[in-house]
Amino acid sequence: MKKLIYLSITVLLCFSCNDYLDIKPVGQVIPTSVEDYRSFLTSAYSITHLNKILTTYRGDELQITPESPGVEQYEDIYTWNDENPSPLTRQFPYGSFYNVIFYCNHVIENKDNIEGDAETIDELVGEAFALRAMQYFELVNLYSKPFNLATAEGDPAVPIVTKYETEVDYTASTVKEIYDFILEDLKMAENLISVDKQSTGFNYRFSRVAVKAFKARVFLYLGEWQDAIENTEAALTINSDLQDLNTDMSAMPSEYNSIESILALETVASFDIATNATISDDLINSYNQSSDLRFDLYFKETLTERYRSKKSKDNKFKVSYRTSELYLIKSEALARLGQTELSKTVLLEFAQNRYTPEGFESFKTNIQELDQENLLIVISEERRREFAIEGHRWYDLRRTTQPEITKRYDNQTYTLEKNDDRYIVPIPNDAIINNPFL
Repeated sequence: MKKLIYLSITVLLCFSCNDYLDIKPVGQVIPTSVEDYRSFLTSAYSITHLNKILTTYRGDELQITPESPGVEQYEDIYTWNDENPSPLTRQFPYGSFYNVIFYCNHVIENKDNIEGDAETIDELVGEAFALRAMQYFELVNLYSKPFNLATAEGDPAVPIVTKYETEVDYTASTVKEIYDFILEDLKMAENLISVDKQSTGFNYRFSRVAVKAFKARVFLYLGEWQDAIENTEAALTINSDLQDLNTDMSAMPSEYNSIESILALETVASFDIATNATISDDLINSYNQSSDLRFDLYFKETLTERYRSKKSKDNKFKVSYRTSELYLIKSEALARLGQTELSKTVLLEFAQNRYTPEGFESFKTNIQELDQENLLIVISEERRREFAIEGHRWYDLRRTTQPEITKRYDNQTYTLEKNDDRYIVPIPNDAIINNPFL
């Protein structure tokens, strides 16, 4: 694709459910059957992006030191040095998103040419629409301003590409155009996908509940509170399970085989985060360590009396959407509509599964008299605690208050100002070189 992305079309892949995401090459073929196109789309599902990991370094959840192994890959991201980063700095993904989009476009374009069962074809193409929408959601939340109804029609974002053309210069679409495109793709996905919920091992694929959960998140970011509520309720009718940490601490709710799993696709943690970075004091201090059951499940203390994340690069930590997010989206949307009592009811239904009985009673007492403003603060803090080191935090900071963040690194103080332009990640230089229209 001229001046936009670098496409590396590799051998097609197939999926074995014997081992989660155990994807093996089967050789090059020209897809014709629905089975061929399933392997083709699995190639797209298998492409890994590092954005959730890198935004975790950019946000306020971690602490690193110059002595941390591999720190040269992250220190400029950690200190928001976008002007002159080291050549060793990890780049935020850009081309890899469009690589996935290429695969999705090819499946969508060839819907009428695929040979096989019509319902199976619809399912496959519906997944392609949803997966394509997911790439644009990540792109717009990395490389553009957060959605603002007053300015979205003019705020530049990234190009929309639906067809592979070699002699086309792609200009950036606006934030509004990207979100409109996402919602249209999700509408198409809803019309085509019939599987309510994917079985464990196949839950890297989109399903009806995953599309509803995705839409709920999109509407939350758009500030369309009633639509967010309606989509959480639709998703919860399919899967409303919450893991009660009072009775089951055998695994984290974010693991792919958790009862909470809706879509287990994205890589959100890494070896470097788990072994070479420590958790920021602010995040540690946000937990009540004696009553919040997540604390010991998520973190481990080191010999230096600092904490590290237990979430690692292991495939079991693949997570995109899970049911706890639905409860917190619904609670936030209700609170923003001024329905504070209903919001508290939903929040308590969630919190009962995360705190000891004594801790829950204290939590319940504390929120009983909260007004709308303070209730929203509590919900925000619950999101921070629940989704620690899962890639939510940077996006939540962007879409809400864009607060000032201060960090100490190598005996220097670094500050991200409130509403700082650096809440927008710069598009990588190589992408701009290949497409000056960006």
